[in-house]
Amino acid sequence: MLFLTAIIVLAIALIVGVIGNIAGIGGGVIIVIFLIYVFKLSPLDAAGLSLLTIVFSSLSGLIQNTRKGLVDMRLFEVMAIAAVIGTIAGSVVTNYISPSTFKGIFSIIVICIGLFSVYSSRTQTRGGIEGHYVSPPHSPDIGALSFIAGLVSGFIGIGIGGIMGTYLTAIKRSTPKIAFASIIAAMFPVTIAGTAIHFYYTGFVNILFAPPLVIGAVIGGILGSRVISKAPQSSLRFFQGYIIIAFGVLSAILYFISFYHI
Repeated sequence: MLFLTAIIVLAIALIVGVIGNIAGIGGGVIIVIFLIYVFKLSPLDAAGLSLLTIVFSSLSGLIQNTRKGLVDMRLFEVMAIAAVIGTIAGSVVTNYISPSTFKGIFSIIVICIGLFSVYSSRTQTRGGIEGHYVSPPHSPDIGALSFIAGLVSGFIGIGIGGIMGTYLTAIKRSTPKIAFASIIAAMFPVTIAGTAIHFYYTGFVNILFAPPLVIGAVIGGILGSRVISKAPQSSLRFFQGYIIIAFGVLSAILYFISFYHI
């Protein structure tokens, strides 16, 4: 039974790593739902393990994307610093939220991020004409939004890509490949900070989930980063939005089912 559980967790983490690195969402949307509703972990445990998984999936993505010259280092620094501060605050807040409230808020946040992503992408590509900057303009608003993205990341255990990916590509007009690669790089220090706070509160009660999660995330991260370099840029943005919406809706359905049974 333990072996079967490990295989299932490994498979889920692999999927998380691939989708997370392709879409720039870090895979947290998937892993949190999985841990809460399948293995019945507390939100604090689930978010902490999700962030731990993203640490390793983003590390492998960071290495691969840096080698390919896709990471904008200045953008990486701005996002990483602001988002680390935000994720520490968000991780602390999670400790004071009830499981039921967390599930509801999680669904709402994820669906809103997904809808914003799809709407922005459709608006910017309307008419079939789309232009991008090779590198996005570096302005204070990127730091401010990175803080908010970090706050959400630490609170519900997801990556910062759902917010930052949409903003950079649809609003700031950054090249999707550069934006997503830079976001994956920034998620590495961000998720380390969030993981540390979550495990500070929970201890290592569910640490046995970590090995298969980490192994799957690393392999998935490598595969996902390879897809980024070859995928059509406009497709990456739509893929991101629809993936987030799909899992947000799934989370909402599971929330209402569990609430009804309570």
